[in-house]
Amino acid sequence: MKIACFGDSLTRGTPGCSYFALLQGHLPGDTLLNYGRGNDTVASLYRRISAGRFEQPLHIAILWIGVNDVLQTDGRPQRVFNTLIGQPRARDTEEFRAYYQATLELLCAQASRVIVASPALKGEVLDNPWNRRLTELALVIQELTAGYAQAEYLELRPLFVQVLENKPISNYLLTSPFRILWDMLMLRSADQVDARARERGLHLTLDGVHLNSAGARLVAGELSAAIQSRPPATSQAG
Repeated sequence: MKIACFGDSLTRGTPGCSYFALLQGHLPGDTLLNYGRGNDTVASLYRRISAGRFEQPLHIAILWIGVNDVLQTDGRPQRVFNTLIGQPRARDTEEFRAYYQATLELLCAQASRVIVASPALKGEVLDNPWNRRLTELALVIQELTAGYAQAEYLELRPLFVQVLENKPISNYLLTSPFRILWDMLMLRSADQVDARARERGLHLTLDGVHLNSAGARLVAGELSAAIQSRPPATSQAG
């Protein structure tokens, strides 16, 4: 099968550990394509997909986007950075809904099956304002997914919650794009990523968002199970 993963830096696999690389190990007989880009929002991902610069048609498209659309107390450097790189956040829920639905429509036109994953975490403190907002966006995504016969919703967040339950939780959340870039440049192995995560008191992430090896294994395992839960259908990919 030809399987394409669409998303942000969590899909790209840097900084932190790559679920995509592990997913390739789960599915050695399939062709996996990585269309993740760091800092992507639903609007910028839609624009990339609408440009058509990816292999198509596909057997399966995996869509995992949304965490960068959650506003936080950004300083001026972050706002300038987002403007310069052309990755604006959705201004409100309705704009998020519109871009997400448009993205889903494009992928459903090019893939026999679309697996839609809920956003995971913005910080490992589950009741912080950003995770509460992610819960709201996840409900929007679930509702939209139900409107497409070939799309299915994969709820990832309860798995993260289960792992974090009864553990000491750090409120560490790295937001500076320059510090994120530093982690990307300096932490080149899973061992280095995991060591830095431990220093920060984190269990599933490197910095509150990007995955460490435990988080990457969790996501790869769930996506692999979802992919293999149904036999391959007659595909648009031929």
